[in-house]
Amino acid sequence: MDNTNNKNYWNDYVTYWEKRVKETNDDKEINDRTNSDKILAEYYHKMQVSENDVLLDYGCGSGRLYAIYSKEFGKGNYIGVDVSSICLEHAAREYDGLVVGENLKEFDGEHLPFDDQMFDKIICFGVFDACRQEQVIRELIRVLKVRGRLLITGKNNRYFEDDEKASIAEVNARKKGHPNYYTDVYNFTNQLLAHGVAVLEKYYFLHRGDFPLNNYWHKGGGKSMPEIFYEWAYIIEKTSNYQDYEYQKFSNMYSQKRKP
Repeated sequence: MDNTNNKNYWNDYVTYWEKRVKETNDDKEINDRTNSDKILAEYYHKMQVSENDVLLDYGCGSGRLYAIYSKEFGKGNYIGVDVSSICLEHAAREYDGLVVGENLKEFDGEHLPFDDQMFDKIICFGVFDACRQEQVIRELIRVLKVRGRLLITGKNNRYFEDDEKASIAEVNARKKGHPNYYTDVYNFTNQLLAHGVAVLEKYYFLHRGDFPLNNYWHKGGGKSMPEIFYEWAYIIEKTSNYQDYEYQKFSNMYSQKRKP
């Protein structure tokens, strides 16, 4: 069963996204930059992925992370999942070592087709804000090994009133039918801790456009976070005390600024 209702959107998205990434990687002067491969590589390396780690690329799209991973480990222990068969087929054509049905798997966007505690490292980069977050975080941690690490990024539900780029992006995403979710990061963080998850690293990006410049406000595992910010990135670890039960609602399709 398809629980995302987003497959058609993502099937049509791959060409647009590849163009945006290429423009950013080519360092072209564009109004709304996305994260470059260089930024993605930096956060991948923060995860300290090793040769023996089994790695899940959640929402792998056209295989950007595999290009970074394979430089170190070849085909290795990489597995990518995505809701779009078009994206997966594109990735398989683009990169030797990727095969649909083997290390590339299509899924419904919520229920991962893997056993409990299968992965040492999971990367969910630029994907969480397009997910039903309460269901997805539970699944991601379910398949993560104890002491395994997860990199996850998203959008905060409260950004600055004068952040026009963020406001325009929110309106335009809704017009295009882009699946778009904003996280109450304070609530989310408290729930992670209550479930038995350690937050090892926190990065907060105050305005839209700061993440592509890697201009973060705070780094480290402390409790502090800015009152208002646009994007965030966490590295979390599943502890031996983790308790798997339902997460209470911490996300919404609207930011606080544009809450209906």
